[in-house]
Amino acid sequence: MPGVHPGSRVLTRLTPVGRNEPDAYRLTISAETILIEAATPTGLFYGRQTLRQIQLQSPKGLPCLRILDWPEYPVRGFYHDVTRGKVPKLRTLLDLVDKCASYKINQLQLYIEHTFAFKNHPEVWQGSDPLTAEEIRTLDAHCAKRHIDLVPSFSTFGHLYGFVHTKKFQHLNELEWDISEDAFNWYDRQSGCTLDCRNPESLKLVREIITEVRPLFRSRYFNICCDETYDLGEGKNRSQAAKVGKGRLYISFLKKIMGVVRENGAIPMFWGDIIGRQHPGMVREIPAGAIALDWDYGAGLDHSKADVMERSGRTFYVCPGVTGWNRWINDYRNAYQNITRYAKLGKERGASGLLNTDWGDFGHINALGLSYPGLILGASAAWTLRSSGLRQNRMEAAISRWELGDSTGRLATLLREASSASLATWTAIAIWQQPRSRKMTAEWFYKDTGIPADVFKNSSRKHAAALRRILASTAKITTVLARAKPQDPWVADEIRTGLLGLRVQEEIFLLLQARVRPGRISLPVSRDVARRLRKLDTRLQREWLRRNKRNEYPRIRAVLLGAAATL
Repeated sequence: MPGVHPGSRVLTRLTPVGRNEPDAYRLTISAETILIEAATPTGLFYGRQTLRQIQLQSPKGLPCLRILDWPEYPVRGFYHDVTRGKVPKLRTLLDLVDKCASYKINQLQLYIEHTFAFKNHPEVWQGSDPLTAEEIRTLDAHCAKRHIDLVPSFSTFGHLYGFVHTKKFQHLNELEWDISEDAFNWYDRQSGCTLDCRNPESLKLVREIITEVRPLFRSRYFNICCDETYDLGEGKNRSQAAKVGKGRLYISFLKKIMGVVRENGAIPMFWGDIIGRQHPGMVREIPAGAIALDWDYGAGLDHSKADVMERSGRTFYVCPGVTGWNRWINDYRNAYQNITRYAKLGKERGASGLLNTDWGDFGHINALGLSYPGLILGASAAWTLRSSGLRQNRMEAAISRWELGDSTGRLATLLREASSASLATWTAIAIWQQPRSRKMTAEWFYKDTGIPADVFKNSSRKHAAALRRILASTAKITTVLARAKPQDPWVADEIRTGLLGLRVQEEIFLLLQARVRPGRISLPVSRDVARRLRKLDTRLQREWLRRNKRNEYPRIRAVLLGAAATL
């Protein structure tokens, strides 16, 4: 039967479609008309997203078809770090919302520690180009029009480096030293900075944070985070932890924070790692209605406690990740296994949502555009978990053609191969160039060289082989990119910069190894590597400023140019 012209008028009708899910819709394309039916406006919206995808793939005429479609997960979320280096421009966030909506994602969370312009605490966000109340209101309204719930997500227990690194709040740090005297480094910001949970001023600060930001969001939820409280009971509360246990300290403060959230008319969410993994016997003490976020970013899901959450009867989401943090190009191999397996596990264990995460550890070198494949995979797994289209080769081909504009369908696969070839790590290079944390012992570094021990984890022969594979992948990807037309035109530049980053960090590892372990491996020329580092800085700065405020880019530059000068 002949199809209809893509410009044909679209009819919509609110009516039951045979499924109780509020997001369900029915799309009918006949020779004469296009009809979208749903029981809710949200269902009609998702029907339009599917029609748009079909239209873009069928420029000469739409196929006649009938689709009845509904999601596996009622909540399909994306979680984006806006605190550990990058603070996106408002235009970037609005575009991200549009991207999420087009793939039927219905929840967005932005991770914030200090990068909000708190009225009473300017010393916390000074110099960070923070998000403002007006920007959040604008974003929230944009989300609402696209059926996306913008959920506030603020650190309130651990990960409060931006606060305790100031003179004003350093006394609220669980650890007993004055961290405000220490030079900034990404490791300290990443590793703890937990509030003194028995100091009444800590709860006062948390109440100020929640009370100020809660009115900016339409959402009925509030994510208080409360993850990775590494320092709890290791400093000012050491003796109390010995008496009652760290778990009791943790859950007592957690329930107080949840109480503040409820006072402000919201339902608390929290990361479930501390309770689920370290103190599973206390899961039943979590107040009813709170939502636990069970995260695990490994391919094998070795640390997930979805079974603990299921047995407790508590509402929970499963939270995989796009595996981009600390990387120039995402680890797509790990992300595929992590996201698809977690989506399946969550359905088996009764999870009510899937929240796909995109972090920015150690300065946030990872580009947003390179997280799109993981975003799409998470959205697809949350909507059509059992579809054969989720097979890795089919997903990569579809993402290549649809999102990356590659008619050959190879680009996503080539990117996976390039990323998988890499052995060197950005984390080691950052630790090499930044001020040393007092938490780092001598074992962190190779003998007395000041070079991180991780540089020597693999042999120089393995790094040389990795470099050859990266160069070969770069040549293939460059050829494909010359003809590709990604939906987001900035993605092509971000891919090229990511490939240069992979190359340079392998070369740095080889040169650092040669300093203390001279061998017979053919080495890159130090001056050439330094030149490529300066080129990387120029490219990265351009791409950073396209999507983001300047914020912490000078710290990235200090690492890149410091390495160049050393070489």
